[in-house]
Amino acid sequence: MNVNRCINTGIGRGKPFLNPTRSIEVRSEIDSIIDQQIDEWKASVPGADHHERKNAFNMPYYQRSLAETALRIRLLRVVESKALVEIAKKSPEAAQIWADYERDEMLHDEMFIQDLEKSGFSRERFMEIEPTLSTKMLVGFFSYLLDHEGPLGVVAYSYLVEYVNVKLEPEKLEGLKAILGEELIAGQVAHAHTDVNHDHPTMVWSCLRYLISDQADIEKLKIYLREFQQILSMFFVEMNKEFDVDLAAEQAA
Repeated sequence: MNVNRCINTGIGRGKPFLNPTRSIEVRSEIDSIIDQQIDEWKASVPGADHHERKNAFNMPYYQRSLAETALRIRLLRVVESKALVEIAKKSPEAAQIWADYERDEMLHDEMFIQDLEKSGFSRERFMEIEPTLSTKMLVGFFSYLLDHEGPLGVVAYSYLVEYVNVKLEPEKLEGLKAILGEELIAGQVAHAHTDVNHDHPTMVWSCLRYLISDQADIEKLKIYLREFQQILSMFFVEMNKEFDVDLAAEQAA
């Protein structure tokens, strides 16, 4: 009896569970959930509106945030590269899209380091910074997902980030431009242009569409969005404690 033991090849897959029409419907539902999370974020996460505090702008706080963004990109590109292996086992089409997306994002840490240096924070000082515990937990959560739940959650994180970036970055950059000047935020502006011009939200959603195999995956996607919001908010709690900043009081002043 011949037995083919070869699995996880992406061969023999059928049509995506989400046809083009259903994909648009589900994406719209997910976008509405993220919009609600954005409102909750603005109302409950102190420090998320730091770019609006022209009269109470905290440069060390801003520099540490920039550094953490660069560190997070550096750490996540490792685990997101591992995700490509798991995605390829399920869907070569999704893997191709994910590879293109990762190619776009792979070196974007330098854009944030560029702005960090322009703010007076040297690359040598940046190299001495250890990631926050919340960033380590985020990276660790990615590893857990890949080992025990599959790549859907990892890709869901990128959809959340890209959707929020495209929607909120223009306002954030205008605020920083008014405080710091355009030259000091050139790297962040270039990063935002890539997200918008390459339509990263649609690119990542196209990858998700190939990975969603049933209704249960749609429900998992909603749970991932909520869990990532909780982990990301931890960063601001750490930041406010590290810098001993009472942002609510500063805003009131």
